Amino acid sequence: MGPARPPVLRHFADPDGTIPQGDAGAGRLLCLETTLYAPQANGPRVPLASANVSVPFNPAGEVRLPTLQYLITNAQLLALEQRRTGDLRLELQVRGFLPQASSGFPGGSEVTEYISIAESRWRQQLAGLGRTLGAEMLIPFPDDDDPRRGVANFPREAQRLLGGNEIDSAMLQVRKALETIKNTSSWSWPGKKDKRELTADERWALIRAAMEDQASGAMHVDPGTKDYKYTRAEVETLIAMTAGLLCIVP
Repeated sequence: MGPARPPVLRHFADPDGTIPQGDAGAGRLLCLETTLYAPQANGPRVPLASANVSVPFNPAGEVRLPTLQYLITNAQLLALEQRRTGDLRLELQVRGFLPQASSGFPGGSEVTEYISIAESRWRQQLAGLGRTLGAEMLIPFPDDDDPRRGVANFPREAQRLLGGNEIDSAMLQVRKALETIKNTSSWSWPGKKDKRELTADERWALIRAAMEDQASGAMHVDPGTKDYKYTRAEVETLIAMTAGLLCIVP
């Protein structure tokens, strides 16, 4: 994630709006303690990351614009995307103080900067992360060996496309993953056997086939689904189901 909009130090001012004047005892260092939050419609805001920075302090008064950067995990990015409606909105809590001040003005009260990132720019930033986005999931993608890692690239790509709201393209990646599992697994197809006689492997084969049908219907213009529009939640569900299935592929 790119740097947040920098705080303007004029917030740490006296009541009349001026930068506080300091003497030699104030030192020459201004420290900023910041925390980035994700606000919620119902409930307290959620802290994402913190960053501290020190800048030169001029007792004569001036405005500085330090750049603040925050390390955000994939899991946090995915959570932000799932909860986002329109533009991404964040809050930056900032506290400034003079650690060397022995008297006078040691610091100011906490202030909040409200940050808004346009939806189009946010999607561009997510797309720029490539396949690294989606690596952390409730059901993690397998990466313990080359065959599984290769198949896992499809649901990872589906996750990335979903970040740009490309629902049909994301579903296509899910279908590719399920087709690859079919070709690489050793699950036997049951044919016309009675369902009570099916082995565990044959039942897994049927589950995989049902998932592929669900991911392929509209794209194959099947009579029953040709006019159907997949929802984001359906794609998310099939991505998670595919990742879970991949964990047990023999």
